[in-house]
Order: sequence, then C-alpha cells, then structure tokens
Amino acid sequence: MNKASLIITALLMLTMVIYMAPNVIAMNQGKALRNIALWLAIFLGLALIYRTVGPGSPHPLFNLPQAMMGMSREPPAESATPDKTPDNQGFTPPKE
Repeated sequence: MNKASLIITALLMLTMVIYMAPNVIAMNQGKALRNIALWLAIFLGLALIYRTVGPGSPHPLFNLPQAMMGMSREPPAESATPDKTPDNQGFTPPKE
C-alpha cells in the first residue's frame, strides 16, 4: 500500500471511532476497562496463533512440499556478461 492509501485508511478509522465512541461509552456503563482487556486478550490470542501457524511460520502445515520448493522461486535473471560455454567461448556477435 502506498502512503496516501494508508493515510486515508487511518483517517477513516479515526472518523469511525469518533462517530461511534459516544454510543459505545454510553452502553458500557462502567465496564470499559473489562471490555478493553477482553478485546486486547482476543487480539493478542489471534496474533499469537497467526505467528505460530500463519504463513511464513515454521509450522509444517503451511510449508510447501520439498519437491515444490524450487517451483515457487523466480527463474534466475540473465546476466549481462556473455556465457563462456564451449559453444560460445566468449564470442559476442557484432551489433547491427
């Protein structure tokens, strides 16, 4: 994501919080700290689960089979220097 979309997303989220905060605070009636702690625990649990079994984790469930590991990589880029194979032997044809 570029910076402009990140800023717009942040402004959107801030606007939603400002718009919804008075109603949420009125509904809590003194239970705000309990609800904050509950939501923080939920998000922490989801983050830990994602870290342990999510993409890029060492868990084998999300790894590719060994036979497919080479298939996911991009092919190597061709070098600018000529190949020195027995057929080529460093010869570069003239450019037209």
